[in-house]
Amino acid sequence: MNWQDYKRLCDSPPVFSRWMLEQSIELLGAEPRLVDAIGRAFVKSPLAKPVDHHGGPPTDMFVLSLTACEAKEVASAINAAIDAGRTTRATRSRGLGGFREAWREYASYVERSIRKGKETVR
Repeated sequence: MNWQDYKRLCDSPPVFSRWMLEQSIELLGAEPRLVDAIGRAFVKSPLAKPVDHHGGPPTDMFVLSLTACEAKEVASAINAAIDAGRTTRATRSRGLGGFREAWREYASYVERSIRKGKETVR
């Protein structure tokens, strides 16, 4: 895969890094149903990286496929965790900057995709 295509895919709402998914799972550890939903991403192989990509496993990128309800619940739970000042071991020093936005964008993406699908069916 070339860098331009890889970057375009990685910047799309349904694509998350292994690191972001793992941190989200740690953050939502008290909610096993949401943890399981996010963890389903790891059943599939990560996106193929460009040949000269030097990042290790934390930089693996996965396409997430949550239901609209799951996406909304995860976004809401991430918001609540951030509002409560919770962090993960890896985010304690840097905070959760970008988490709220990424999950909100993903939930909106899923909702838009469902609406588009319904519009095509009509």
